[in-house]
Amino acid sequence: MNTFKINKISGTYSDALEAYGLANLLNKIFDNRNIIPEKIIIEDKGLYFQITISPDITIEDIDKLSFFSLFPFIKQNNDIDISIYPDYFDYIKQKELKKEKQELIDKIYKEYKDKKDKNEREKKLKEIDNIYQIEKYIDPSLDVFQQFASHNNYVTYEKLYLNFYNNKDIFNELIKDILHYYSDKNYTDQTLKEIIKNRDFNIKVTAIQLLNPSKGKGIKSAKANNASNTNFNNSNWIEETMKILGALSDMVCQLVKIVANSYDLKVFVPSYKKVNYSFKQKIIHDFKIHLKGKKPIQIDILNILILIKIAIQHLGNSIIKQKVINIIDGLYSVYQKDLGQSKAVVNISYLQIPNFIYISNKIENDEWVNILDEQINIIGSIDERSDTINGLMLYRNFISTSSVYDFLNFSYWYATYLSSKLSKNEYAIPFDIETLNKFYKNMETQELNLSEIISNPGFQAIAKAIRNSTVTLQFTPKEERMFDVRYGIAQELKSKSKSKSDLAEFIGEFISFYNAEIARNYEIKGSTSYRSTVKHEELDDFYALLDKYPSRLVGALLASYGFALSKREIKNDENKEENIKNDTENILKSNN
Repeated sequence: MNTFKINKISGTYSDALEAYGLANLLNKIFDNRNIIPEKIIIEDKGLYFQITISPDITIEDIDKLSFFSLFPFIKQNNDIDISIYPDYFDYIKQKELKKEKQELIDKIYKEYKDKKDKNEREKKLKEIDNIYQIEKYIDPSLDVFQQFASHNNYVTYEKLYLNFYNNKDIFNELIKDILHYYSDKNYTDQTLKEIIKNRDFNIKVTAIQLLNPSKGKGIKSAKANNASNTNFNNSNWIEETMKILGALSDMVCQLVKIVANSYDLKVFVPSYKKVNYSFKQKIIHDFKIHLKGKKPIQIDILNILILIKIAIQHLGNSIIKQKVINIIDGLYSVYQKDLGQSKAVVNISYLQIPNFIYISNKIENDEWVNILDEQINIIGSIDERSDTINGLMLYRNFISTSSVYDFLNFSYWYATYLSSKLSKNEYAIPFDIETLNKFYKNMETQELNLSEIISNPGFQAIAKAIRNSTVTLQFTPKEERMFDVRYGIAQELKSKSKSKSDLAEFIGEFISFYNAEIARNYEIKGSTSYRSTVKHEELDDFYALLDKYPSRLVGALLASYGFALSKREIKNDENKEENIKNDTENILKSNN
């Protein structure tokens, strides 16, 4: 047996978990036989997942297997005698270690909160990480075990565990049955039914909502008419066993704090087009370590950005330039609402990897990693509230759909947000101009030549004038400013960009005032500071551009570049920069 097929039935991450679980089982079989596999490849074939292995697993190999646990028994409380189980997960101890670690982290942030303490704080935090990765090991799957340990999920988990533990003498037959189920088109379970007759074996079990988000709690019927605690019964033991095995390796569960002592749940599972098993294991391991965010929309965005970054770092250099989406497709996402005694699925979605991000040579890969780090910091610094949800939704739409227009709309929003935060002496992070250049040049199409717009001398001169009148000044200490900050430009740009004539008139008036302001400053102080006027030919270049392209497009691009900064444009206001970093770090601290 070397090829296995997992049909897509639900259209959710349930099917992917089943495939990952089977891949985990195949790897355990190789490990039990002391065989290093040449390959275990998981491939999305559209209507089904396909797993191919080398070398083949034969019936003789299965007959020689010694018993092993497919997944560990869960020690839910200290009263359970775990001495009889060969493999167990000490949930109580792990939960205590996690709480202990979080308390130490909180204490460090309180003790070392000043700017001068940053290096010492980072040193202490690193020491804590090392302790809880080695001496007091916290299992990276604790987030998933925590969900399985809940009463509703645990019943099915325990039944499937005991299927194997209570039937160790027919373990090899059970493994054969699983592999035949996925490899034999003519499979029937008649042989197994004869073997398990009069045995303590659950051939049908209740489907766990965590593993089957399209089933149970108010969505079993054609119309969701209740939120009962019951799930689907009569699910196949093989499929549900593989889903548990897949969840423990590839599922991510993040708690979302809504009100005091109430947490909703976000569940994520990565999706791949074609991936080697060992590569997949590295990706999910690092992904779990670097999770950030506390609120639903912010978590979605950060998880996609972090997943892309980790993929690029692990994929390494590529001789042939290729899209990341051709390897890692995206993230399955499910939102479960806390109902008190249980949780109900309120949203099932899929977050796609942007189609304009590539892996290439080391220089380009490092550049993308730096860009993604900047995006992670920017999104992480936005506190998700009623007045920021719209902007975060625009960015999430952009990331998941690769739509340049969503990013342009986000640019309008972020320009206003950035200006407002800085005007109140609160901290926000501007986009870097080089980041925008990279983004727009990769997002352009044959119909949308963004490079022509952003490289136009007139466009660049006007964008710089907007920066000089807004964000550059706001990053300059008040006592060093030679000009007044122009507030409201972002809102006016959005309003005036609805028509070419309005935008042309607005830009003309703005540049006239801008040039006059520079002239007055020169007359009074004999210096133009770091500013230069916008020349007539540059205005002409801009108007020619406006004749060729939609005003909404040009105006949105002006907003994005007009409120971004190159590194050399930021004044060395160390205190403000340090506060920005501290603010971002605090917001990004995981709440799990």
